[in-house]
Amino acid sequence: MKKPAREVRLRAEVQHRHDGEALLRTPGDAVLVRRGQPRSLLIACPDGCGETLAVNLDPRAGPAWRMYGNDKAVSLSPSVWRQGGCESHFIVWRGRIIWCGRFEDENQEPAYDAALEAQVLAAMDISRFRSSRELAEQLNEIPWDVSRVARNLVASGLAETGSGGQLDSFRKFARPAPAQAAPRPGFWRCFWQRLFGVKQ
Repeated sequence: MKKPAREVRLRAEVQHRHDGEALLRTPGDAVLVRRGQPRSLLIACPDGCGETLAVNLDPRAGPAWRMYGNDKAVSLSPSVWRQGGCESHFIVWRGRIIWCGRFEDENQEPAYDAALEAQVLAAMDISRFRSSRELAEQLNEIPWDVSRVARNLVASGLAETGSGGQLDSFRKFARPAPAQAAPRPGFWRCFWQRLFGVKQ
């Protein structure tokens, strides 16, 4: 088994899956399959097991992921969670692989974008909770970035989070509330593992 990858590298764009698989040489290599629109993202399994993951990007073909970014910093939402084989579970966030449950010691989340705080707060409602995905869709941002910013707004006392099935839903306070302790480092990957995991 090869060393697990820490990033996804988009190597090429092809029209058919069989053309892309030959281009996957090392864990984390990826090829976009596009025929008119993105159809799938082929990834050499980042844990080094040697298998190819076909991540569906076309909602017409069943449960689908959404791809964000460009060839240098791809993001996928939700997380990728293999049901069989090596059972890898990971987040692809701005080209980085954030491991859930394994290989976590060296995870490095992308830099925090404080400039996004004002936009996320403005998009929140006072009367109802909205999910980070819904907020991200409105702002045309990556859900992982929006969720992290929203949690920092909660820690600052400017917003609150839901409970139960609404753990990743937020609303702003009409008046600022007392600040809460900021989530500990590494909190996000465990939180997202429970919340966004989609088995493949």
